[in-house]
Order: sequence, then structure tokens, then C-alpha cells
Amino acid sequence: MRKIYGIGETVFDIIFKSGQPQAAKAGGAMLNSTVSLGRIGLPVSFISEYANDNVGEIIDNFLQDNGVGTDFIDHFKEGKTKLALAFLNEKNDASYTFYQGLS
Repeated sequence: MRKIYGIGETVFDIIFKSGQPQAAKAGGAMLNSTVSLGRIGLPVSFISEYANDNVGEIIDNFLQDNGVGTDFIDHFKEGKTKLALAFLNEKNDASYTFYQGLS
């Protein structure tokens, strides 16, 4: 059987509306694409990197729960998983602030 591989950046999105956190989710364009493929049952794996921290564990669980292979994830030990803060306006358009995740 053929296999699908997605390569991309991983961030952990924390979404704010009216100054209050509303949700926190694994994110990144290719991560989202691989999750969509995994949800429809296609054999997909994600190639990326994020920290071996609590947030990284949440991302691992999310990917695995959605049928995405995580064998090709580099779980680095130095530093933290990247964060993206998304601030929604009244039209739900987002502006972002990114945090690199250095220790």
C-alpha cells in the first residue's frame, strides 16, 4: 500500500476572543492537512519537530487519535514546543503572535 507523508512546522495554537482564551489546539498548515487525511482513513504520517514536553505530548496524542503516524517526529529535549497566540476580532479574523519555544 502507498503511504502519504506530510512535512511541516508544528505549533500549538492558543485562541483568544475578547481577551479570554477560548481553545488550545495543535496547529500548522501541514499538520492540519495530515489530520484531514488521517480522519478519512488514508495511510498518512507527519514529519516535523517539537519538544519532548507536555505540549508535545498533547500534539502526539491528537495526531495519533486522528490516524496520523508520528514515527517521524523529532521530539527535541532542549527548548519548548512553539506557541502561536491567535487573537480573534469581532469578525473572527485572527492576528497572530508566535513564540519560538527556546529554553
